[in-house]
Amino acid sequence: MSILKTLMYEEWFKMKRSKIWLLVGLGPTIGVLFAWFNFQANYDVFMNDIGDNEWLEAWTQVQIFYSPLILPVITGVFASMLCRLEYMNGGWKQLLALPIRRETVFISKLLTIFVLLALTQVILLLLFILSGFSIDMKDQIPLSSLLIFVVRGWIAALPLATAQLALSLRWHSFGAPLGMNIALSLPSILVANSTFGQFYPWAQPMLAMSPADESPIPSNFIFFLILSSFLIFSLLIGLRTIKNTTYN
Repeated sequence: MSILKTLMYEEWFKMKRSKIWLLVGLGPTIGVLFAWFNFQANYDVFMNDIGDNEWLEAWTQVQIFYSPLILPVITGVFASMLCRLEYMNGGWKQLLALPIRRETVFISKLLTIFVLLALTQVILLLLFILSGFSIDMKDQIPLSSLLIFVVRGWIAALPLATAQLALSLRWHSFGAPLGMNIALSLPSILVANSTFGQFYPWAQPMLAMSPADESPIPSNFIFFLILSSFLIFSLLIGLRTIKNTTYN
């Protein structure tokens, strides 16, 4: 455990001079700005039913702009950037020359991505709430629902982060896994609204962050069972990849 903590500390130290911190705040900012702009521009359309809550209706735009596109892409960028830091100046060779199990190195990077995603989700929630207060929302804020959406979105991004890290370990190119991630994120909205949505990893964050009346999950048990299975599968692939790959 002490070795893992040391490796994670080193990850944070290496990230200090990278642009990864910019993405932690930039992604949520873009998602919230698009969401509130579209909500206000089409206010009468969103609030056409009696009993609609302004906060939840505005959140549907976060669901559309952020969860199916920005969150999956950011997840891939985090994975690619953490590996890119090692590809530069022979970092992998120096790191793996230490008396440390390769699997521990993988876990340290994966946990670092998990923390970055948690920070991203927290910033998203704070920006969404602050933006809502700034425009004087009349309805009561459904804080518990918003917290559930944010936490579920984080959980749904974990298997995707694990898969993206495994790809970044396999491909030395920074752009290749990132390009693949973007391409697979583009159809997320369409797939999420199909019967296969809960089986598609890039659509899972959208389903997880959706209010029940927008893109409902057919079965929470099956949904989280699929998430867990994909997480375990990606974890095994990632551990095998870092163990068998030769780094220069």
